[in-house]
Amino acid sequence: MSDPANSTAPSTHFIATSVTFKVASFDKIISNELFGYFDTIVNFWCILLLSSAGVVTNILCAVVFLSQGFKDGVNVSMLSITFWNELKCLSGLLNRMYGPISLFSADASSIWRIWTSLNQYTPIFAGYVAYCLVAYISIERLLCVSRPFTVKNLLTPKRTFSIVTTISVFTYGFYFIMHFVYELANTSNPFSNKSVLAVQYNKFYRDNEMIIMPYYKSSSILIPSLSFIVLCVCSVCTVLQIQKSSRSLYKEKPSLQLSQREKKVTKALLAVIVVNICNLFPRVVFYIGQLVEPEFYVIRKYHNLFMTAAMYIYILDYVNAVVNLFIFLRMSLSFRETFYSILCKS
Repeated sequence: MSDPANSTAPSTHFIATSVTFKVASFDKIISNELFGYFDTIVNFWCILLLSSAGVVTNILCAVVFLSQGFKDGVNVSMLSITFWNELKCLSGLLNRMYGPISLFSADASSIWRIWTSLNQYTPIFAGYVAYCLVAYISIERLLCVSRPFTVKNLLTPKRTFSIVTTISVFTYGFYFIMHFVYELANTSNPFSNKSVLAVQYNKFYRDNEMIIMPYYKSSSILIPSLSFIVLCVCSVCTVLQIQKSSRSLYKEKPSLQLSQREKKVTKALLAVIVVNICNLFPRVVFYIGQLVEPEFYVIRKYHNLFMTAAMYIYILDYVNAVVNLFIFLRMSLSFRETFYSILCKS
């Protein structure tokens, strides 16, 4: 089953015990058969492997951040992003465990797939929250390199915790309604003339469809796009400010100078920010494509092309959730030392 929230639309696949219903397509670019291969290879196998890796890497990141403590707000911010990345990977993994389960029981696999399809939006929304938190970090880094001591005194760990919690609750709450649009129901299987359990829209959605879907589609475009703009602007300004600080190291007052540690932390966080920018850019292009070509959407002329593009964007989301461990191992000495000391103790 494709993860439809990534494409800002509900699923076009409704799962029954033995049948996956597919919408008829007029897409001449990607045939139904080719799309089926993409769906199996990309949406199942690639994301199964990436989400499994992400569960491990984010747990390791969380252990390191917790071991280091929270002397400043950086670890608080990064731990919050790690939490949402872990939730994304864990829910994505659970949604695809029907594959391994099918090796032992086809019936258990079908039941698992049906039940976890109710959870299909969780990894998407977790990703949206992570984007907003990275956008906050980009703003915080810009302020830190501009007025290091002033901002450091203001953004204490407790205040940072309050900020990231507020961002997390507000952003996830923005989409929370989408958890209540599906229900499980017994439906007739047209191929076997038997009643089977399937996922369908509930009465709440049917009564409010003209409100829910425009709201969801617009918010799913707005928040990632705004995050992308904030990340681009703040990262450019941060780099320019670091260069300015390096050139005028001996001219500025001590209160305006950026310490070497802050520079290293900022560069490591900039690497995380750049990865998120690279992740968000195809998504923004994807949104523009929907605006330019109305037929580039679900159950329209370019349905298969639309869903294939959505799957590859989703792959980038999971890569983004996996790589933070390797960025910090490469660029942060304190993170690396803590990580290896934990490994040695274990």
